[in-house]
Amino acid sequence: MAENERSRSRLLFERAEKVLPGPQSNLRIPISIAPTYIVRGEGARLWDADDREYIDYMIAAGPGILGHSNTAYIEAVVEQLNRLYYTVSGATQTPMEVELAEKIVQYVPCAEKVRFCLSGTEAVQLALRLARAYTGRRVFVRFEGAYHGWLDNVLGGVTAEDTVNHPHPLASPDDPLGTDGRDDAAFEQSFRLPWNEFGIVERVLEKHWRDVAMILVEPVQAAGCYEPKPGFLDHLRNLCDRYGIVLCFDEVVTGFRLAMGGAQEAYGVTPDLATYGKALAAGVPISAVAGRASIMDLLKSSRVVGAGTFNGYPLGVAAALATMSALESAGGECFTRVDQTQELLASGLRRIGEESGVKMLVQGVRGLFVIHFTDREKVYSLRELAGSDPSLPNRLRVLLAEEGVLIMWGGRWYVTAAHTEDDVRETLAKARRAIGRL
Repeated sequence: MAENERSRSRLLFERAEKVLPGPQSNLRIPISIAPTYIVRGEGARLWDADDREYIDYMIAAGPGILGHSNTAYIEAVVEQLNRLYYTVSGATQTPMEVELAEKIVQYVPCAEKVRFCLSGTEAVQLALRLARAYTGRRVFVRFEGAYHGWLDNVLGGVTAEDTVNHPHPLASPDDPLGTDGRDDAAFEQSFRLPWNEFGIVERVLEKHWRDVAMILVEPVQAAGCYEPKPGFLDHLRNLCDRYGIVLCFDEVVTGFRLAMGGAQEAYGVTPDLATYGKALAAGVPISAVAGRASIMDLLKSSRVVGAGTFNGYPLGVAAALATMSALESAGGECFTRVDQTQELLASGLRRIGEESGVKMLVQGVRGLFVIHFTDREKVYSLRELAGSDPSLPNRLRVLLAEEGVLIMWGGRWYVTAAHTEDDVRETLAKARRAIGRL
């Protein structure tokens, strides 16, 4: 698009530079795309301030599982907005929060009790607090390549080379998720271990289990769609049972995307706690911690505080109930549509890679896949991509954006129930041009 046709976006950017310290979420990830000021969405499409149209596979980094402008969803949210959209958290409750909790307990294997929060970051911290109170221990285990929010104790860090004797993560200026201003003691709270390494996690726990309150795990690492190796989640479950450790699945991405029961249902492993967000309410902010009553009831007795002005606020709960209704309808038709659309898109991208002579792996789970530039047939961790060009996924993202297709950094694509075969055909034509320019 000619420079003079971008005047509204350019003007907005100039105004933003005067009053905003950059974008509203600023992880240290190479984005390399000029700011796009979105003004409207419909189906799987977005329009920016200059009326340029995009096919949207970002869907706000995961929440929009129903796409934009879903009629039944919007009607439910507007109806609730007209009736009641806030209450005094902790002093009053609504019938809807009971109904939503019942729905989550119905579908989620680990869920006996549920507490609502506002963001995934909050839910993870509440789960950690519950695990510490329940076990009387301080440290938690997390895994290289996972993302659990932006707070000090879960963001970034470099895995120690000797993870058995020195399991705490290390601060490093080369850490892509590093940050100035972090509490120096933050990394002393966690052991950051390589993902999918059976022996390492077992040896670390053999030595350090008396300190470990919780294993925090993305059952599928969303950033690279790194699935657990066969038996790995069972291995974690067995280790937690052996040592009295709380197992927590961070299902902020996988929850209500892989299945109504999330990754727990898909992989057949039940944790003690789980955290939810993103697709739970299809775009309106709300999150949840669900788990065993013996742990969750620490909140009931106020031994553990889980406060928040917007916990269980009516608008978020109504949006979550509308999302549940859409996912349940017609025997799970939404999931079927996602499967069919994603298969068309992923297979088409694979074919383009083969015809273009580009070594390109397309791997993922329902509603989410990633393009890795490697000749491997499957990648189980970030370490397995050593030697590949880390800049290629983000270069592809820039080229696709120029064609009018938006994907996440790192080559991540989200597929919604609103994407159609026409969207896929247009996307593949644009992707063919973009991949040809790599």
